[in-house]
Amino acid sequence: MSGDSFIHKLDPRDKLISATLIIIISFLANEPLSALILGLICLLILLVSKIKLLFFFRGIRFFLIMIAFTAILQLLFANNGEELFSVGPIRITSFGAKIASLTFFRFSLAIIIATLFTLTTSMIQISDAVGYLIRPLKIFKLPVDDIVLTLSIALRFIPTMLQEISTISDAQKARGSSLNSRSIAKKIKAIVPILMPLFIASVRRAEDLATAMIMRGYSDGKKEVCQMVLKDSFYPLEISSCGRSFLLFY
Repeated sequence: MSGDSFIHKLDPRDKLISATLIIIISFLANEPLSALILGLICLLILLVSKIKLLFFFRGIRFFLIMIAFTAILQLLFANNGEELFSVGPIRITSFGAKIASLTFFRFSLAIIIATLFTLTTSMIQISDAVGYLIRPLKIFKLPVDDIVLTLSIALRFIPTMLQEISTISDAQKARGSSLNSRSIAKKIKAIVPILMPLFIASVRRAEDLATAMIMRGYSDGKKEVCQMVLKDSFYPLEISSCGRSFLLFY
């Protein structure tokens, strides 16, 4: 998501490291005060990014609902600790309430931070940041450049695949497919006509992408031309978006 906020302009390596640290700290936080501080920090970051709150939470509401459902299960079935109250067979304890609140807080915070990171960082920048962090693995002769290239391609085509699924679904609905049926069996049966065209379209796109890579001179193991170089005095190494020009024009 394009923007000109301070968060958008940050180095992607800084954002990736910071997002990872915040998520790790959230899973280590067991006190209400630390959870409150982390929550306020996330809210402040979200406000600084200038992303509309309604738009942001609409995008992650499905995940929040699933996390809330998991937390409710923890609340109902974790029966250790002091009993707070009970209604029939349902027994709510202090331990269950603590586990449920921590579960909801930790996973919600992880979803919010991860979504905020992906909304304020382009796909190429994300792959560059990952490439910088895993660059030391070259010592073990791992194909770091190929891993980054694969990640770039995967991130680049996620929106394309989602659009393809939406187009195929609309076409199937126009032909009378029961995608909105409440029956699970009918929904599963209706998914098959979507998967087959999607698979064929994916193979065709892969062939076109391979042709684009060859025509632009990509070859494994050879020095590649860089489109962009991320350079910061804070970092001892430079990281560049190399060998991915075909993604910019494909």
